[in-house]
Amino acid sequence: MDGLSLIGVSHRRGGLTALEAWHEAFPPTSLAERLCRAGVHAWALVATCNRWDVVLVRPPSVSLERVRRILTPASACCRPYAYDGEAALEHLARVAASLESLNPGEDQIMRQVRDAYASARAAGRGHAELAFAFDTALRLAKRVRREVALAPLNTSLFSLARGDAEASLASGGTAVVLGAGEIGALAARSLVGLHGVELTIVNRDAERAASLAAQLGAVHRPLAAFVEAPNPARVLVVAAPLRNVLDAALLARIDGLRLVVDLGVPRSVDAIAVPDGVRLLDVASLEQAGAARRSALSDRLAVADRLLREGLDEAVGAWNERLLAPAIRALVDHYLALVGDALPPRDAERLARAVARVPIKGLRAVAREHGLAAAATFLSETGLPPSVSDEVRRGA
Repeated sequence: MDGLSLIGVSHRRGGLTALEAWHEAFPPTSLAERLCRAGVHAWALVATCNRWDVVLVRPPSVSLERVRRILTPASACCRPYAYDGEAALEHLARVAASLESLNPGEDQIMRQVRDAYASARAAGRGHAELAFAFDTALRLAKRVRREVALAPLNTSLFSLARGDAEASLASGGTAVVLGAGEIGALAARSLVGLHGVELTIVNRDAERAASLAAQLGAVHRPLAAFVEAPNPARVLVVAAPLRNVLDAALLARIDGLRLVVDLGVPRSVDAIAVPDGVRLLDVASLEQAGAARRSALSDRLAVADRLLREGLDEAVGAWNERLLAPAIRALVDHYLALVGDALPPRDAERLARAVARVPIKGLRAVAREHGLAAAATFLSETGLPPSVSDEVRRGA
């Protein structure tokens, strides 16, 4: 697993400005071209409103630092974090389990991680190590969700703003959700049950807006119609990339507006465009609420961390054991060749395994503590035939 790497930025590790910079600098086509030029052909992108992470498998000739430089925008305000081997796997598992989310316990990240690898496979960017990493991360995320109560069902980033939205709608009124995708749907479902509140779903795809509205008993409008003649609303939730749509002129025409919740990355609403007397909550301003939830959940998060680490140890051990199996067989065969002519076959096999027990134990320990490349070096230094250590090097 020495070639497995993860490079990225997140709201928690870099801030919203950095997250916007990476989202804008590396659209999928540009990202693919950069990685291909570096010799990296197996990779998956996990890009959400909380993070921009590339999980990849580096060829031996490509250093982690080189890929890190390639994946840093020229005008970046910070360096991306970079993990290798087990550290990359651990970070991916923490992401999938929502332990790295701005709002711990949010639901949709596990599906987003699953979709990221599905997209990579569909594009021909799959790899055995990448499959192992995503399968392990998702399996451990399911275990954490099953055994640790971090949040109620349908918790999302919008959940951090729901209290403010509810206060703005205390005496009733209209809430408008711009966007009928997953994030917009979660926000809409959170608002639909509020007393005296009428919900309007707005989307570029009118059919998609109509479908979500029908499920929730809400009103729906095409985006073009809303931009032309916005209906009154006390709360506006933006869950779609509308950076060049929601300007000061449009916001000023929404009668009764009290609160704008911008869930987009990059942001769809500039603070200077918001009329006086209207509050703006974006991903950056929701950080404090997320930190408060994280603090309140500290004991449960500690349990989740422990479960995750236990699962990672088991998974990495099983992975190494699978890759060590050919070398272990080659080691036994080496000793068997030394004694095979002097003893009956069954006795020779038993003796070869007994003699190989000590180096095999050491081999497993070295692989567990220092990785498969170190295990290959361990074998080559024993004076055994190169074919034995070559088996491990191929796995590393």
